Parts: sequence; structure tokens; C-alpha cells
Amino acid sequence: MGGRGFWLELKRRHVYRVAAAYAVIGWLLIQVATQVFPVFHLPDWIEQAVVLVILVGFPIALVLAWAFDATPHGIVATDAAADGGVASVPSRRRSRRTGMAVGLMGVLIAAIAGGAWWQLRAPRGHPSGTSSASVTGARSLDEAQRNPGNATPDSAAKAASSGLRDDVAALPIPAKSIAVLPFENLSTDKGNAYFADGMQDLILTKLADIGDLKVISRTSTEKYKSHPDDLKTIGQQLGVATILEGSVQKAGNQVLINVQLIDARSDSHIWAESYTRTLDNIFGVEGEVAQKVADALKAKLTSAESARVANVPTTNAAALDAFLQGKYYEDHFFIPNNNKTAVDYYRKAVADDPHFVLAWARLAHVLSGIALDSGSDTDAAQAKSALDHALALAPDSPDVRLAQAWYLDYVKKDLDGALAAFAAVARSQPNNAQVLLGVGVMHGHKWQWREALGFLQKAATLAPEDTTILAELGVALEALRRYPEAVQTARRSVAIDPNDAAGWVRLGHAYELMGDPGGALTAYQEAPPGVRDNPYLTFNRARMELLQRNYAAARELLAGLKPTESLPMALIEFERGVVEQGAGNAALAREHYLRAQALQEATYKRNPNSDKLWELGYLSARLGQREQALTQIALAMREDAAKKQFSPFNEEGGDKDSMAEVQAMLGNAGAAVEALDWLLARPAGTYESVPLLRIDPTWDPIRHDPRFQALLKKYASARPEATGTRATSSTQ
Repeated sequence: MGGRGFWLELKRRHVYRVAAAYAVIGWLLIQVATQVFPVFHLPDWIEQAVVLVILVGFPIALVLAWAFDATPHGIVATDAAADGGVASVPSRRRSRRTGMAVGLMGVLIAAIAGGAWWQLRAPRGHPSGTSSASVTGARSLDEAQRNPGNATPDSAAKAASSGLRDDVAALPIPAKSIAVLPFENLSTDKGNAYFADGMQDLILTKLADIGDLKVISRTSTEKYKSHPDDLKTIGQQLGVATILEGSVQKAGNQVLINVQLIDARSDSHIWAESYTRTLDNIFGVEGEVAQKVADALKAKLTSAESARVANVPTTNAAALDAFLQGKYYEDHFFIPNNNKTAVDYYRKAVADDPHFVLAWARLAHVLSGIALDSGSDTDAAQAKSALDHALALAPDSPDVRLAQAWYLDYVKKDLDGALAAFAAVARSQPNNAQVLLGVGVMHGHKWQWREALGFLQKAATLAPEDTTILAELGVALEALRRYPEAVQTARRSVAIDPNDAAGWVRLGHAYELMGDPGGALTAYQEAPPGVRDNPYLTFNRARMELLQRNYAAARELLAGLKPTESLPMALIEFERGVVEQGAGNAALAREHYLRAQALQEATYKRNPNSDKLWELGYLSARLGQREQALTQIALAMREDAAKKQFSPFNEEGGDKDSMAEVQAMLGNAGAAVEALDWLLARPAGTYESVPLLRIDPTWDPIRHDPRFQALLKKYASARPEATGTRATSSTQ
């Protein structure tokens, strides 16, 4: 059979029709698989297997179409002659030869499909001494500068892995989720690390603009290597399906950026791209990368999101370089004077490009933080000036609204305004962890703990390694009296950063509210030796011993304790007095109280404020100076009431707790119980709990009063607060 005869035979046997029908149906099935399977979080191999079966089935369908002729009378063997007679031997031989050719074509197509599937399933690798950019064929400005030492996660990542958060790992991983690992700096000049950091951050910022994507925050990815091998584990830790890796090489005016998107579940490449630019035309690369990621993950962008992703923040090379350096210093808080240096670079950026909105927004944010710490009117005015410039340029920009939210929070103490600004940004960036943190904190300041918890829990899924978010989440859980969850959250935090003494203190506090000081002491023993000897942690260990009435152990811990800025000598002397009073050494206790009082009065004269007055009230009450104590707490309450016009951060629960303690020290059971009843009837579990009231020596002066005992019984059977404002916890 000649070539023309072969094609006529294909037509007569309806092979064309079968091929066309199969192609249409197969394409539809593939579309259904790729769109529907991710919704149910089915493993990738199922989707790939469906595609493979459809591809392999195509040549099989062609062979069957050749062997059997579909006619109006049904499917019949086509070896017979058209007139119903027996086919001639030459005809059957030609048919077999052509059928074999079609079969071989089918086998070839199936082999190609199988090879492609195997390639997609094969794990990617980083050969020793070669960066991922080389593996994907990207060009390098200087191959000799490649850094091969990226095969294993660093110690911080291992520490996080050792304390793997079960609640994060157990959550279903959305297909449209991504983490951007730190970009590797391949430049000969290691001082260009800021440039690699900055490009990663710009891409991350663009991705966070896409509401259809779950994007893990920078704080949760910065502890990983640029190109780790075990991406499956990292993907599980971070709760993402894909990971973006990258490297940046800057030499003079030339820049090479390599990026690759990897499926963390199968450890296979999705795509890789190289961008060779100069500093004068590098603008917009971050938007191009973000758009490619969105396309690869089939993320749907609104028109506003598309505009923000495509927006180029500046076309001034000097301004961009200064901005990236400013962001580097802002993010690296451990560098001395990092915020002041960041301000200098941001000022240079806006001087080079006065229309650089993002630089104005970051400048306003950093200046607001400086004003919060300093309390200086000059710093506050500078923050307002930077914010006004940003608002004038782009009042609806999410970056500007976020800067405005922090300004209202830090400088103006305008809780309602800050919450409204944060909420506006959250609507346009629903997966921005820092925005969700801001909304959660603002709700917490308004004692809307149920709402706060929801935002903080979502923020923690987007930034599972961010200990700041975990700290705020722990406060919300304690407020709602969900103490076992608060313990779990604090344990997540110390697993991420075992050297953070504050994390261990938060863990101990959660145990304390559960009425389990022994559990707190056991937990403290798990801290690294250097952290265990931290002065504040030592102070809290003494407190836990005191709650167990182990006075000798508490005395020993406090004996050699040196004061620090956050742990003044007045507080140490006060606690020593409490220990001696509990041990029955009244005269020695009075000596400690008098020393603490003298120190505290001197501090108050230098810096008069209500906090110092409350502490003076405690001391006066312990010394039996009844009228003086009542006068001091009344003055403190008046100052707090006045501050509430300006400061939403003065939480009324703190007043009630302090009032109850002072009244108990003075033996005023009625006033103390009234304040405690107010606390226990509300989500104020971070201040007091029934288990703690049962064991804390503070309440010994009124412990046997019937009103105090009735209070304990009233709230003994309550359940953890879940939906309302009434306390509801059995472990309350």
C-alpha cells in the first residue's frame, strides 16, 4: 500500500474520527483533573496518573480504530473485503504491515509520554558545587563565584523541625500556596547581600498582593537555606505546595537574577527563569516573577491586583538601591542602630525619587516605631510628615494604608482609626500575615478576643515561624482561658527559637495560669543552660517556687539575682520581701519592702507615671501603710482614666487586677472579690484564673473569707471562653 493508499485506508477505517473524538474527550478530562483535583487536595500523582493514562490511551485507540471498523451495523473486523467476501492474502498482509506501523507509532507516543511523566516525577537535585541556576541552564556572570554549600537546612531550620507544629502540618495544603526562600547572593562582593534580600522581598510583596494565593511571610522563611534539599519537609512545616528559590548576582552595573518554582510535594521543577539586566532596566522584574507564579498556580487576579503586581515602584536606579539598603537594615533588627540607618537610606531614596510611594510608606512606618520608643514630639512630627507625603501620592495604596495604621497605633494611640486602617488593608491583602497581626492586636486592645483569635490564628498559618505572632496568639488564648492551647503555642515558639528567654517566660506563664507551677519549672529545665540563667527567667523560676511554698528554693534563686533594665532592683527586693513574709520572717520581709519602696520612690520622682504609682501602692499595702496605699492607687486610677482619652493600651483588666491585689493585701475582702468577679466574668484569663487564685500567696489575707471561697465555687465549673464575653472554662 502506497502513502496515498495508507491515508485513504485511515480515512475508510474512521481513524480520523476516533483520533478527533479522543483528543476532545481527553482534553476535557485533563482540564477537569487539573482544575478539580486540587480543590480536594488529592496527591499530585493522581492528577499525573490521569494525564498519563489519557496519553497512553491515545495510540491504543488508534490501533483499535485500525483493527475494527465502526459502521452503522456495529463494530466489525475490517480485514474482510468491502463486498463481504474474504480478503485477499496481499490485502491482509498490507493491512498487517500498516497496522504494525500504527502500533509502533502508538508505542513510540506512549514511550514519550511515560518518559515525560517520569521526568516530571523525578526529584530535582543540586549537584555538589553547582547552584540551582546552573542545573536549570541559566547563564551566570561569574561561574567561579557560585557557592556550593547549600545542600542541607541550617541549624535554625533543624530546630524548628525538631519542634514540628502538628496543628500546622495537619492542615490541608492548598494548591495555590507558596513560600519564597531567601535568595542566594552569588556576587563576589558579599556586601551586596542587601540586593539579594531586597529582590526576594520585592517579589514576596508582589505575591502578597494576590488574594488567591497563600503566601508565607518572610519571617517564617528567613531561617532556611537558599537551596535546601529536603523541600518536602520544609513544605510541610510551612504548609505550602510550592517553593520559589532564587539567586542574585550583581557585578558593577550588571545583574543576573535566577528563579525557579518547585512543587514541594513531589520535589519537581515547575519552571525556571533567568533575568539578565542592568541596574537601569531592572525595574519591574519582581512583578514579572509574581505574574509567572500566579499563572503557574492558576491564581485568579482582580483588576486591582493585576495593576498592583504590574506597578513599578520607581524607575530611579539610585532610589531603588537606597530603598533596598534601607529595607535590609529595617529587617535586620540585631544590627546596632538599624532603624536610624534605615531612615537615612529611606530619606535618600525619596530624595532621589520624590514620587517613590513605597519608600515614603516604609519611612513613615520606621519613624512611627522610633516615636513610640522615644516618646519624642519631634520624632512623631517626622513620622507624620513622611506619612502625609505618602498619602498625598497614593492614598489608596495598601502599603500607605498599612503605614497609616501603624502611625495611628504607635503615635496617635487611635485604636479605632488604626483598626479601620488595618481592616482596609486586610480586605485587599487577605493573606498578609503582618496585616492580620495588626488587626488581631487591635481587636485584642478592644477586648474583642474572639475576633482577635481568628485573625491571629490565620496569621500564624501564614507565618508559622514568626514568634511575635505566636506571642500575640498566646495572649489571646490565655484571655479566652484556653490554657492548654496557650501552652502548645508557647512550645511552638520555643521550638522555633530556643534561645528566646521571653518565649520560655510565656510558656511558664501559661502553666502558671493553669495552676501548675511545677509544670512551668519542668518546662524551664528544657531551656538551654544559658537561657535558663537569664535574670528574668530566674526571677520567674523563683516565682514558681513561691507558688509551691518552696521558700528556701525561691530565696536561693533571688539571692544572687542582678538587676537589669527590664528587672529593676526594686522589683527584686519586693519579691524577696514576699518570700520572707510567706516564710514567716516578718522583720526581714519589712526590710526588703522598705528598700524596694525607697528605690521605687526615687524612680517615680525621675519619671512619674501610673505604673510606678501602682507599684508604690503594692509596697505601701505590704508595709501596712493603709491610707498611703489607698491614696496611691486612687491617684493611679485617675491618671489611667485620663490617659484613656489618648491611650487605648491601658487595659481596664490590668486596673482591676492591680486593685484586687492591693485590696487583698489590705484585707479588704469585699473590694478584692468585687474586682476579681469582674475579671472572671470576662475574657480576662491572662490576668487571673481560678487555679491560680487557689495557690497564689497574694490572696492569703482573704483566703478564708466566705466571699472569696464563694467566688472560687462560682467559677470552678466554667468552660474555656469560646464565643461570648462570659468566662466559660473548667481549667479557668
